[in-house]
Amino acid sequence: MILGKWVSSAISAAAHFAIADHLESGPKSPKELATLTGTQEQPLYRLLRANASVGVFTELEDGRFAQTPLSEPLRTNAKPCIRSMALMLTDDWHLRSWEQLPWCVETGKPASYKLNGMPMFDWMAQHPEKTVNFNNAMTDLSQGDSAAVVQSYDFSRFEHIVDVAGGHGTLLAAILDQAPKSRGTLFDMPHVIEGAKKTGILDRFADRCTLEAGSFFESLPKDADAYIMKFIIHDWYDPECIKILSNCRKGIRPGGRLLVVDQVVPAGNEPAMSKIVDLEMLVLPGGMERTEQQFRDLFAASGFRLERIIPMPAPQCIIEGVPV
Repeated sequence: MILGKWVSSAISAAAHFAIADHLESGPKSPKELATLTGTQEQPLYRLLRANASVGVFTELEDGRFAQTPLSEPLRTNAKPCIRSMALMLTDDWHLRSWEQLPWCVETGKPASYKLNGMPMFDWMAQHPEKTVNFNNAMTDLSQGDSAAVVQSYDFSRFEHIVDVAGGHGTLLAAILDQAPKSRGTLFDMPHVIEGAKKTGILDRFADRCTLEAGSFFESLPKDADAYIMKFIIHDWYDPECIKILSNCRKGIRPGGRLLVVDQVVPAGNEPAMSKIVDLEMLVLPGGMERTEQQFRDLFAASGFRLERIIPMPAPQCIIEGVPV
């Protein structure tokens, strides 16, 4: 189990050299791949062999390497795509953050306070050039997760939907596709909204969608009957979450819905990805994955009642709240 970091690094290196992209057209020999990637044939073969040993690529009898179901998502144009995620995991800032896990456990603070003297998202806003892989990874993940969200919930009942900290708008676009009579508002930090304008994901919904910049700690767009946030609440501890959710409560229409898309941590020793991702939240933003009871308490402190937890064809759930 402690060798898992080596496996992750091998996959990340394969993503760095875009091996999966080069194999899209068919199997290739290590020599061909070395020429395409500007690498040395023998070391590249060793990297490919290591990946193939865990099912990422496969070595054919003639010595060529071919794609496998596990390597397919490493392609740049794959849907879903995990190439940017694989690259992010070996970005310098990410590796240095995880080195501080013992300090985070000792202090309860995220690593960025020790490394940069400020919260992670503040540092990211000041260094966008260092977080390209992170932003792309979040967009890539959202493509797969967004499909799961709209498959699991009917948004057509809502007139106005606010996607809180919705990034470049992938989730909101999926929702507006499903609910052609609804209008939406994408809300995020100014530099993220600028990125959303450049990507143009929401351009085709210009007649029923607005983009608004601001801080969800200060205020949110009002007069909506649904506020949705995906992978946001787990970024923060309770005091910050209560501020965000309370701002949703101030703006929500009577009978509206709060929709939080996050993992729900199971009890006991049951294996769950949420229990590992929880450490990522500890190290990076300074948040946490939550149990059902913790979500109930958080909602209650913010003026909502947890109505139900809706499973999705993904590790996450839709935690639905109603205003009280």
